[in-house]
Amino acid sequence: MILRSISVSYATFLRVLMLSFFAIFSPSVYAGDKPQQPNEPLLWYVWDLPPEFIHRGPWKGRGYADKFLAFFMHNLPGYDHHIRVVNIPRWSREVLKPNRCSVHLWSGFFPGELIESKPYSFTPPHVVIFHKRHQKRIGPKGTVVSLEALLKQPDLKLMIMNVDFNREARQSRYPVLYPYLLPYVGQENLIEQYSTENTVDLDLLAHGRADYTIAYPSTIKAQMRIKNLPDEYVSYPLKEHNIYKNVYVACRNDTFGQKVIRQINALLTEETLLEFLSYHEEWNDADPNFRKTTIDYFVKNMPLENVVE
Repeated sequence: MILRSISVSYATFLRVLMLSFFAIFSPSVYAGDKPQQPNEPLLWYVWDLPPEFIHRGPWKGRGYADKFLAFFMHNLPGYDHHIRVVNIPRWSREVLKPNRCSVHLWSGFFPGELIESKPYSFTPPHVVIFHKRHQKRIGPKGTVVSLEALLKQPDLKLMIMNVDFNREARQSRYPVLYPYLLPYVGQENLIEQYSTENTVDLDLLAHGRADYTIAYPSTIKAQMRIKNLPDEYVSYPLKEHNIYKNVYVACRNDTFGQKVIRQINALLTEETLLEFLSYHEEWNDADPNFRKTTIDYFVKNMPLENVVE
């Protein structure tokens, strides 16, 4: 009788255990009478462009746009977030598929087919970067130079990424400087680099492959940190480029994308915008012009002629 009693009790225990297991691990978890729906998938596109996004080495995930994306993902818990690293051709092929968004994008890509958030930051004006062997000729750091005048000097070779990097999306990599560059495309003193990279390796300037390049003010610090380059480069602001270009979150313009953008817009408080500024300042040496422009435009809501869509 004792053995039978133990056997019955154990069988009862097993039934209770199995019922508990299925209650916990069943695909449909019930809250009351309604099944809890799984989170909708949301695929975020990023690319390899330090210090915006950094995908390798000790600085991985510490780019300023990496941090923008981490903020949005953390504050949008109702989605099953995934990240996909793409180059420009792949992004162009896939961006209009459902449940896709890009965290740090200029306006104007695929007009009408993408929906954009309110702007929340911007890319700063381009600069030109020379190897320091040219500093005596060009001038001390901070000298404002003219790209138009530089391009007229045939013994100075400019190396840039390909000018028309996305014809289908109607975008140039250098939209403000495009009119100055276009007449020199195909000439010997303008070298276009076609690759999956998004910026010129400054080491090529050190090895004499070119004399200068067009980049962002944070490029020197980024490549010194990430690629361990020596302090051999100097940047100069451009007379033709004092434009700050807004960046946005962009999603496919459908019901899902419109919902995501509404939620993104609700997150863009003054506190958030100042936090985003701090992410930039980790890479741009706390550039006072970038800070002032950010606060004037995003916090004080001042209209600025040098901030464009």
